[in-house]
Amino acid sequence: MTQAQNKIAAIKIAMDAEMQAHNYYSQSAEKATNPKGKDILRQLAAFELNHYNYLKSLLSSLKEGNGWISYSSTHFSEAAPSAEAKNSSGDEKTKDDVLSILSKAIEDEKNASSFYTKLAEETDDPAGKEMFKKLAEEEKLHTTLLNDQWY
Repeated sequence: MTQAQNKIAAIKIAMDAEMQAHNYYSQSAEKATNPKGKDILRQLAAFELNHYNYLKSLLSSLKEGNGWISYSSTHFSEAAPSAEAKNSSGDEKTKDDVLSILSKAIEDEKNASSFYTKLAEETDDPAGKEMFKKLAEEEKLHTTLLNDQWY
């Protein structure tokens, strides 16, 4: 397999992982009873969908021979929490369902960060290296956010 084929295969793996993460967060947000948990899960679902869409555009660009495309980091919404989340007491009873969801999410985010770090190390193109480093940092941010929010 050539380096270009390896690059495309890695991007497809990353796209699949981002879509799985998006679906997991979306489904988990629907199941969560804690409003604060719902808010964070919905934001994470949107974040992962943005990663997927970027990787999809990158894949198209590489397949067309146009090379790496610029990636701007994704940021969490500065929007105020929903009224439901604001008024939530965040008691332990409602946190329990979210904690089990977030335990898996934290592990997945760590794995994603490691995957992107490895891709950055294996990529010769400076723009590709920078993009994978940014994605790795964003996945680390997700891990930190999840840990800070609930533990």
